[in-house]
Amino acid sequence: MASHATHTADDPAAAAGRHEWAEHARSTLAERGYRTGGARTAVIDLLAEEGGCIEAEQIDGRLRELGRKVGTASVYRALALLTELGLLHKVALPDAPVRFELVLAGGEHHHHIVCEQCGRTVAFTDQALEEAVHSISDRTSFRVAAHDVTLHGTCDACLRN
Repeated sequence: MASHATHTADDPAAAAGRHEWAEHARSTLAERGYRTGGARTAVIDLLAEEGGCIEAEQIDGRLRELGRKVGTASVYRALALLTELGLLHKVALPDAPVRFELVLAGGEHHHHIVCEQCGRTVAFTDQALEEAVHSISDRTSFRVAAHDVTLHGTCDACLRN
């Protein structure tokens, strides 16, 4: 299954958030004593441009397309470090490689809808869904600390084909 991501990150506010994430990532690396050149900078820049929800293999391929001379192992090491530092979050979807999401300083929370045919993934927010989760927490003996929602279906492009 081919996979690609589409994000809610096309609006100017989201672009600004991704830029802030990149600056925060660089400063966090520096504060922790890590250099920010080479592969780390290339990965940070690409993630900020793409908006996240992207696989390691896609990052590696995209960097090659852009002519960035970054080794595959270096891409994976950079992703592992950024995840360890809390700058990225791994998103595991069934029957798909792990994808990486930006952890924005503002705590933006979103979910995903995945096309079962082509793998297209779209991030979305939904206040009613968030309220439903809180309602469920209130009605049960559980206090929900975190949640991830992934909806599965077929995108318009695949329905047309």
